[in-house]
Amino acid sequence: MRRCLVSLLVVVCAFAARAAITGRGFDMDYGPFLDYTVQLTNEAVSKGVTVKLAAGTHAGAILFDTETLRYAAGWTGGWLDLSKTHLTTYKGEWPPRASGTIQFTNSIETPPGVAKKYRGFYRHGNNVIFRYTIDGTDVLDMPGMENPGASAVFTRTLSLTGSLPSVIQPSAALRVTRRDLEPLCKGGPALWPQTLTTSGKRGSDSGPFVVDTIVVPENNPWRSWMRLTAFDFFPDGRAAVTTWNGDVWIVSGIDEQLKNVKWKRFAAGLFDPLGLKIVRDEIYVLERHQITRLHDLNHDGEADYYENFNNDAGVSPSYHAFAMDLQTDSAGNFYYTRAGQRVDEIYPLNGGMVRVPANGAKAELIAHGLRAANGMSVGPGDEITCSDNQGNWIPSGRINLIQPGKFYGYVPHAHGLPTNRFEPPLCWIPQALDNSGGGQVWVTSGQWPAVLTNHLLHTSYGMASLFDVLWEKVDGVAQGGIVKFPLRFDSGIQRARFHPRDGQLYVVGLKGWQTKGVRDGAFQRVRYTGKPLHMPAELNVRRNGIEIGFSDALERASAEDLQNYSVEQWNYRWTEKYGSDDYSVANPENKGRDTVNLRAAKLSADGKRVLLEIPDLKPVMQMKIKFALKAAAGAPVEWEIYNTINRVPK
Repeated sequence: MRRCLVSLLVVVCAFAARAAITGRGFDMDYGPFLDYTVQLTNEAVSKGVTVKLAAGTHAGAILFDTETLRYAAGWTGGWLDLSKTHLTTYKGEWPPRASGTIQFTNSIETPPGVAKKYRGFYRHGNNVIFRYTIDGTDVLDMPGMENPGASAVFTRTLSLTGSLPSVIQPSAALRVTRRDLEPLCKGGPALWPQTLTTSGKRGSDSGPFVVDTIVVPENNPWRSWMRLTAFDFFPDGRAAVTTWNGDVWIVSGIDEQLKNVKWKRFAAGLFDPLGLKIVRDEIYVLERHQITRLHDLNHDGEADYYENFNNDAGVSPSYHAFAMDLQTDSAGNFYYTRAGQRVDEIYPLNGGMVRVPANGAKAELIAHGLRAANGMSVGPGDEITCSDNQGNWIPSGRINLIQPGKFYGYVPHAHGLPTNRFEPPLCWIPQALDNSGGGQVWVTSGQWPAVLTNHLLHTSYGMASLFDVLWEKVDGVAQGGIVKFPLRFDSGIQRARFHPRDGQLYVVGLKGWQTKGVRDGAFQRVRYTGKPLHMPAELNVRRNGIEIGFSDALERASAEDLQNYSVEQWNYRWTEKYGSDDYSVANPENKGRDTVNLRAAKLSADGKRVLLEIPDLKPVMQMKIKFALKAAAGAPVEWEIYNTINRVPK
């Protein structure tokens, strides 16, 4: 009997293992290439493009290194082993590896002093043609394979504007031929001609804000795993949306009812696209290794040219070494963040915020000491914000108002700046409220309540939540607090944008690392119904207390009754330890929180502002203000504000 049970367990485990390697991500059609770091036997090719040269029983692939402009390896009998990557799991461990028999490797790099520039690649059907320059010679380079199978011969077909550069030499393993490839660089046959249609779901208009859902085409012909990571809108209202598995989709039919939403696969094979920005109708995607500008050369609804807009940043093979979000300022400069967590400091553009000029010429790090800044924003006045997550040297989640040249706390990526102090955040966030921050967006829409105009909103990936950020500057120092909207989302929220036509807020998200979101991917709308908000809308620190502004007038008796308020405060410790406990402000060696005594609560004449008088108010890292009041019309006004005081006015 015992032997039977053991045998049954072995069968069940084997079945489970088989199921694990035949699910989403394994079955997905990535297209003819995959941008990704690839681990070979003796090296990791950080900026690799693996091209499929044959499929089925004669499968074969070749790996092009976009840094050294070499074919690093070629193999037969398979494509890529994705089993330890996040392409097939919710949290990866290792880069892909060659799956099959390696037929050749090439460790020769371009000699020092040779000027080179990787331009990108064209896709013509299943053919991939790389474009680069070497010593002023423009090169088109198309990999191929003859005699697929055990006797396969790998080839590279070249088209040159001049003589063959000396660094490109024929070899027995990789035969070089010449041919005019320009006709293949004008757009080719579509690979994904189908357009998919989904019908959305509107939320019930029970409150001032409701969540509507655009249904994601999880069941699609290419088995694409639809974990949505970033998006932006075209001026005509269409959206471009990225997925964690490397797709870009164009979404149209986004109207009030959401009944006939169209999805068209536009691009595939991208490397961790966690940011997307549309500029003058052109799609810019932030991949882990570069900003890529996508071109549809023959206007068939699919990208034909994946242009390298900027690839200055080095890429660590660490799973955590993400590049995140993509925004622009009024001058057209691009911004994004690069993770510092578990990324070697030898990579100079990691662990901070990166700026790339509008022409893509040169990237520079403008802020330092970011650990895992998943998202950011650029405001109407070019204010720059970003989130960061609790971990080593980051005692709790935080929202930063970025000042160029400043250090934001993550010591391993201080990049030479003094580490005896860090720039305080606009607001600390308790771990229980937001364990993994997303991005931010500014309310610039005329369709949302006027009282929220120019407010900053913050998304939580970990808690699948949305927050209003109430902030101010005192003596030039930023500080503020957050208020959680009473809304639920299907996935951890990554990015948020306002629609250029209907003026409502849209968000995308996914389920990857830890999150309370339950669906693998979500595209949702936060719609204002016009009902009264009854919520806090301003927060100002005064010399004698804290003043809270409300969207609607309050009942005086409830607003001035101290029994309706509770306030507590605490600090965190900035150490190498992962996160921080709460520490008393009055007794810094003791763990815990302090109760804040209120002297009085005074309501303004118009009923919209309450001053909570606090004797001897001092700066504090974290404060919690909780209240249960009544509006003048009788509706309940019950909220919690979590705020930071960096400066008390004199």
